[in-house]
Amino acid sequence: MWRSFVFALGFLTRLRLPGQGAVLCGDDKVAKSLTAFPVVGLMVGILQAAAGWSLAICFSPELTAWWVVGLGVWITRGLHLDGLADVADGMGGAYEPQRRLAIMKDSRVGSFGVIALILGLGLKVSAVSGLLSAQRWSALLVVPALSRYAMVLSMHKVAYARPEGGLGKAFVDRLGRHELFWASVWAVLLALALFQHWAWLMLAVAMVSATALRYAAKRWLGGMTGDMLGAVNEVTEILLYHAALVITQGVGS
Repeated sequence: MWRSFVFALGFLTRLRLPGQGAVLCGDDKVAKSLTAFPVVGLMVGILQAAAGWSLAICFSPELTAWWVVGLGVWITRGLHLDGLADVADGMGGAYEPQRRLAIMKDSRVGSFGVIALILGLGLKVSAVSGLLSAQRWSALLVVPALSRYAMVLSMHKVAYARPEGGLGKAFVDRLGRHELFWASVWAVLLALALFQHWAWLMLAVAMVSATALRYAAKRWLGGMTGDMLGAVNEVTEILLYHAALVITQGVGS
């Protein structure tokens, strides 16, 4: 488990542990790191919650939310946001799967990508602001964990779309029952510990999001890609933050 966590931490974030070394995407050990994706998400959430708690002493929830979301972008090197922008450009720029894949491979960001980034960050900040106002710190912890779990779930029973390979191929091709089972165990345990009786609603949102986006990847692209996995994380995070806000403000904890 420790090795899986170390590899996942190195791939998903800029955080490093002493003696961690380089992450090799073709290594089978990297694929096994899928079991630790929710745990790495929890670590990101802990850092964001700690920053939010500290900054909320001096700043408004609205301003603090920008810093919290910005910290998450910095920790992850913008990896998932880049995927969201590329997918938006591909979907908005073409109708054929191969043409969409070609657009997504372009390093330049188009107008659809910019729009997706603005909307995505804006929606995330607005929800985080509401959670900070309500001091719902558990949401800041559980959402990044479950969004990373959604990434794992979206890889289940789907082929990689690019014949030449790509950043996510090692994960998609090597996901097995063992990795999916343990990632699910971590997701359920973290959700129950942090969200108690509303855990199942949060898990349901993550699962529905992952399943819907996996279907979309098959239909729109002919399979999964690394960019699409990034989009899965971002879209699921937005949905989970808003679900947590509804629970906090509308239904109660």
